[in-house]
Amino acid sequence: MPESISQLFLKGGAFMWPLLALSLVSLVFLIERSVYFVGARYRVGRSLDALKDAWNRGRLPDAGANPLLVVGSKYLGESQGGLVHSENVAEREASRQINRHERGLRVLALIGTISPLVGLLGTVWGMVKAFAQIAELGNKVTPADFADGIWTGLLTTVAGLLVAIPAVAGSRIFEGRVDQLAHDLNEVASHLKEWVFGVTPQEEE
Repeated sequence: MPESISQLFLKGGAFMWPLLALSLVSLVFLIERSVYFVGARYRVGRSLDALKDAWNRGRLPDAGANPLLVVGSKYLGESQGGLVHSENVAEREASRQINRHERGLRVLALIGTISPLVGLLGTVWGMVKAFAQIAELGNKVTPADFADGIWTGLLTTVAGLLVAIPAVAGSRIFEGRVDQLAHDLNEVASHLKEWVFGVTPQEEE
């Protein structure tokens, strides 16, 4: 049995190449999204404090890459236009922020879905070739011939799972961050509505 990764890769056959391409795409998106989320990290409490302090001083906060401060700044900056206008502007900015956070997650989910299928297709194709070889050898076939064809085909299934697992895990983790961001944006909007316009959650109900 080959021991090096390169030998195993070549032994897996042609279906290993699309899996390699999928793994590289997945790696690029995982790294890019990880860097993005680290740069856009925030704390809800500190963000609310910064927004309240800015409102009390009559100025806009330095938002930077903080999505809560970006949306909050839009809300405060348009507050003179009234409640409905401020909410509309903030909702549009919140939608943009969420879209930026979701970028690439569908690609990761797609890779996580199709990689095992590509691996399974490679395994089935390997089994077809193995049985074709056995049919050609006839009575001369040995258990070693049969086993060699099977484990060669199974390599693509292993490779497909190795590609899919990080992609699925990454997409689920990042989706959780996006869901949390949406919740936090709603919380910030509720506080801003109360501070700026005096509308409490009880009054909204």
